[in-house]
Amino acid sequence: MSYSPPSSSSRRRNRKRGVIGVMFRQDRLLIIRRSLTVNAPGKLCLPGGGIEAGESEEEALIREMQEEILVDVEPVRLCHRSVTPWGTQLAWWIANINDEAEPVANPEEVAEIHWMTPDDIAQASNVLPSLPEFLSHWRAGQIDLPWNVSGN
Repeated sequence: MSYSPPSSSSRRRNRKRGVIGVMFRQDRLLIIRRSLTVNAPGKLCLPGGGIEAGESEEEALIREMQEEILVDVEPVRLCHRSVTPWGTQLAWWIANINDEAEPVANPEEVAEIHWMTPDDIAQASNVLPSLPEFLSHWRAGQIDLPWNVSGN
């Protein structure tokens, strides 16, 4: 009996999807350090997570921000799409967070919360690979964000 790879429609149906929140405060991005009990423990990244069955990207973004950093966000627009090396399709969404809202780490998922400039992120260690890749695309003008990557 020979092996047949799954059809492309089957692969698409089984591929995991995730959403990432891109949130600014002044010249900084909201960055989390993942807790030690989740995938990629201790890594710095933008907050986000999996899209559940029947959920839109916007609904997943709102839910994930409530779960991870205990704040309500308003999805603004999709700014980027990427695929991880393990096949997860990521939707990167710009989201508004109220200026008075203070994100709080849910310790089950998030160890720390930081507001970091792109330069801070570039110098940081233990960063999830998707984050420098996102910044690289941004610096190259391939991602339209409401803030200049140089901080100007």
